[in-house]
Order: sequence, then C-alpha cells, then structure tokens
Amino acid sequence: MSMPSAPRSVFHRWIDDAAVFPPGCASVPDAWAEHLALREGRYADLLGPLLIGTPGAEQLVAAAAQLPPAEDLGTGTAHGSKPVDVTVVARAGTPLADLVGAVGALRGSPHVQVVGVELAHDDEAGRWRRALDLGVRVAVEVTRDPAAQQAALDDLAAAAGESPVAVLAKLRTQATSAAPPPTPGELAGFLLGARARGLALKLTGGLHRAVAHTTVAGTDEHGALNVLVAVHHLEEGAALPELVATLELRDAEELAALVRGLEEEAVALLRRRFVSFGCCGVLDPVHDLLDLGLLT
Repeated sequence: MSMPSAPRSVFHRWIDDAAVFPPGCASVPDAWAEHLALREGRYADLLGPLLIGTPGAEQLVAAAAQLPPAEDLGTGTAHGSKPVDVTVVARAGTPLADLVGAVGALRGSPHVQVVGVELAHDDEAGRWRRALDLGVRVAVEVTRDPAAQQAALDDLAAAAGESPVAVLAKLRTQATSAAPPPTPGELAGFLLGARARGLALKLTGGLHRAVAHTTVAGTDEHGALNVLVAVHHLEEGAALPELVATLELRDAEELAALVRGLEEEAVALLRRRFVSFGCCGVLDPVHDLLDLGLLT
C-alpha cells in the first residue's frame, strides 16, 4: 500500500526560482523560458517568483518581450497572460540606486510584476530601509556573525513594526568562497532569532536536496525538508538542541513521516514563518519530494 502524500499546502510557492544565480548561472533568456514552462507545469503551485539580479533587469524585460507569457492551450492552464512574479536581488555592495533602477525597468514591462526585493543588511544606518519605499516585500540578508546577526535582526524587527511593507530575514545557507555552509547550530540560532522577533524568514543557496547530506566533495549541506520540519518544531516552542537534531537528521523516511502528519493549522503557522527558499534548480528538491512520496 502506498503512503499518503503530504498536504500540498505545505509546499505552496515554497521554491523561488534562482536559475540565474550560481551554481546554475542560466542566461536570463533561458531562465525566463524555463520559468514559463515551470509555471505551466504539474508543480506550478510550488513555484515562487523568478529571482533576477539587478544587472539582469533590462535583459529580462527584453526576454519577456521576445517570449511573453501566453496561455498554453495544450494543458488548459488558467495562467493565460498573467504577468510573471519577479523578485529583484541586489548582492552585497550593490548601490541602492541600482536596485531602484532595476525595479523601475521591470515595472515598465507588462509581462512581469515585481513582488519583492532582496538586499544585504549593512552597517550604514538605515540604508537598506530605503528599499521599503518600493512598496513590495523586502528580504534582508543578515550576516552569520552571531552578535552582528542579532543586532541586524533587531533592526529588521524595528523596521517591520513601523512599516506596512513585509520584512523578511534572509540567511545564506550555501558555502561561499570564504566559508562553508552555516552549521546546524548557526542555522538553528538564526531560526530562533527570527521567531523571537516575530520575523518571517527565507533562505537562499545550498538547499538542492530535501534531506541533509554530505556531497562527494565532503561538504555537509542542509536539507530543505529538514528546515521545514525544524521550523514546525520551532513554532511548537522547540529549543536549540531539538532544532539542531532535526537539521542534522538524515533519515529521509522519518522526516517524510513528520511532514505527512502535519495538520493544516500547523502548515499555516510554519509557512508564515518559513516563506520560501531560493534554488537554482527548482526541480531538484521536487524530485526528492516525489521519491519520498510527498508529492504525486
């Protein structure tokens, strides 16, 4: 007898399409075309916005004009020519003017809708807050340094309390040229810090697989499903040791069973906290979820 799948709502708009970012590094036209295909596919409901870096905004406008969204009569989908949701990402060190310019360029296209921006927290007091004036959700990437991270989360929470615009805390979960991925303890600390301040969160990078694993290169990487379950435990009041244990868990069937058992109320709570994660290969974690029987 086959196992029941997970509540579909737990994965709704969970995976942001980061195809243009490393390690995928797709060209903007290719990323656009693939995103349109995903939007019309079987797992379209799992798909979040297309992420585009500030330098790629003009290219995206051109690609969208060349290949506008159109109803796929073969599948009978209901999207039609609805504009594609896009989030603009400003990497650390990007002038705010570049972010504003990219958003302006995209808003000039009838084929895309800017639904969010992402930028790094910085030491220049209040600079990132000017992004709130764009009127869309703002995800702010915080540092891994524990003390600086707590100060940044305090700053985000203060801004969130004063602004009608949604503010998310963002953490990079992939290895960089300077450091390996954050440890389970570091990630758990970030989760606790965000919840303590009432902040929703998103993650970016390194979550290509559903379950925590070690790569052939010997790097320990986090699993998207581990984080999902950890956030569920977080919302139930779990402390650091339990969160770390969940993030370290490599028993795929145990994680899958925990997700299958989620009630809709619990799903709503954890997804309000854990909004999404960026992945350059959207179908990578989807295939793992299929293999585990969590999707059909």
